[in-house]
This record gives sequence, C-alpha cells and structure tokens, in this order.
Amino acid sequence: MGQEVKTSCEEWCVAVDRGHPGRYTKNHAYITDGGLAAEGGMEQMVSVGSILAMIFTLTAAFFLPIIGAVVLCAAGRLSWRSLITGFFFYAVLQALFRLPVLWLLYKIPAVQSFAYSLVGNALLMAITTAFFETAARFLGGRLVLGRKGRSITPGDSIGYGLGHSIAETFFLMGLSYFGNLMLAFAINQNGLSNYSEVFGQEAAVQVYQVLTGTPALEFAAGGVERIFYTIIQIVLTGLVFHGLRRRSIKPVLLAALAHFLTVFGTAILQPHGVWVGEVYIFLMAMVLLLGLAPMLWPRRKAPAVPEGMEEPLAPEELEKAETEESREKAEPQPSREET
Repeated sequence: MGQEVKTSCEEWCVAVDRGHPGRYTKNHAYITDGGLAAEGGMEQMVSVGSILAMIFTLTAAFFLPIIGAVVLCAAGRLSWRSLITGFFFYAVLQALFRLPVLWLLYKIPAVQSFAYSLVGNALLMAITTAFFETAARFLGGRLVLGRKGRSITPGDSIGYGLGHSIAETFFLMGLSYFGNLMLAFAINQNGLSNYSEVFGQEAAVQVYQVLTGTPALEFAAGGVERIFYTIIQIVLTGLVFHGLRRRSIKPVLLAALAHFLTVFGTAILQPHGVWVGEVYIFLMAMVLLLGLAPMLWPRRKAPAVPEGMEEPLAPEELEKAETEESREKAEPQPSREET
C-alpha cells in the first residue's frame, strides 16, 4: 500500500493514496475517487446530539408556532385574517423587494468593498431588514386589516406578528434545517457515497463538514433564537399597529429603529460566538416586551364586585345583580308606624 501524506495548514489538504490524489478536510474526512471516508477508512457519523438539536430547532421555531397559531385561530382567540396577512406581506416584500435590492447593491463595485466588511454588511442587513419589514407591517395593517372602516385591534398585532415570524422562519431556516436533518439521517444510514455521486464531492464534503463538525449546541441555538425573535416580531408589529390606530408616525419609526438595533447588534456580535448573539437577542426581546407590552396590550379592569361577593361575576350576571340592587333602592321602605 502507498503511504498517505497529508499537510495540516489548509482546509483542503493534498494526500496521495496508491498514486491517486485525495484530500483531507478539517475533520480528517478523506476524499478519494471512491467517495468519502474518515481517517482510518471509516465514515464519521452525525452525532445523536446534533440530530436532537436540529429536531428541537425545527419544533420550537417552526412546528410549535404553526400549531399554536392554528389552535388559537380555531378557538377564536386570533384572527385568520391577521395571521395570513402577516405571512403574505413578509413573503412578498422579502422576495420581490428586499432580496433584489440586496442583490443589486452587492453588484455595485463602489459598494462591494464596504458591504463585505463586518460593519458594512451589518449596516446593509439592518437597514434593509428594518425598512422592508416595517413597511410590510404598515402596509398590511393599513391596506388589509384597517380597510373599510375596520379598526385594528390589539389582537391583530399578535396574529400578524405570529404570521410574520412563521414566514421568516420558513424562508430563512425552515427549509435548510429540514434538509440538514434528512441528510444527517442519510449519512448515518448509507454514508455519503450516493450523495457525492449526484451532487459532486465538493458539495458532499461541505455538507459533511457542517453536519459532523458543528457542535450540537449551535444547532439548538437556531431554535432558541427564533423563540425570542417571535416575541420581538409580535412587539414590533404591536408598535406599528399602535401608530396606525393613533394616526401617528412616531411608533412606526420607533419600531424600525428597534428592529435596526436588533439586527445590527446581532451581526456585529457574530464573530464573538453564536451564543453571544443569542444573549443579545434575548435582552432585546425582554426590553421590548417589558417596556412596551403594558402600553400595547393594556389589561382590562376587572368588573366591580358587589358587596358581600368574593368572586367577580360574569358580565351578564353582574348586570342582573346591579339591576336588582337599583330596584331595591327604588322601592319605598316601610315606615316604623306601619311595622
């Protein structure tokens, strides 16, 4: 057998095995004409922890919001109209406006050097995200939910924000995570030989490196992020709709600014690790929720409880009790002489 020789300073390392060139990846996965194998001739499998983390992310970020939205709409707690409007306007403004604008900007030579820097990329992502997603909320609330004299309710912001978040999850990570999960099962069951034959060894190695080299907790980070981002999307929608109800532009601008700070801060912190960005998103979600929820969704005052009663009555029972009480007061009381 020929001796294998490999270097360790590059992502792709040249090796020689029986006179045939091959390459080693960072994870010591060896590529030859026969397919993909790990060092020692055995393929490295995707860990159970990584697979469970991907399942958690898909469940927390995608399936649970959909199931929750359907249940709440079926129970009459949320409006199907607001939910579908949120999904539709996000998808349209992303696909037809934001993504083409980004594509054009990155094609401009004067913008490229700035756009590919950390700060430049963060600014472009944050500005376009804040502008187009705030515009989607404004147009959805104005053209659909608030048309023909219909007043936008606080519940509309929850339904719209949930639909907005589901669409974002679907387009940004739902498809990729589902595909990665299927490939992880395929690698563990059949290896990557069939995959490399169909898509080529380069693509096979890239997928293999991601699935076997990424820590399981980083796969789970996507699910944690989407939970907090859903809170952010609902609060920002509530802020825009609050501005529409009050006919004021200030809440709309505040929503755009908050969204800009969320995206920009996350992008700037990305080099410091995945979980640093997740902590920042969590803090933004808590600040927005605790700071704005009392204004956007004020708690209704509990109905007055008649004297002598321990628990509040239902509205119809309370009305009946108040009527009987007023009737008793109106009736003339017997005098002492009559008694």
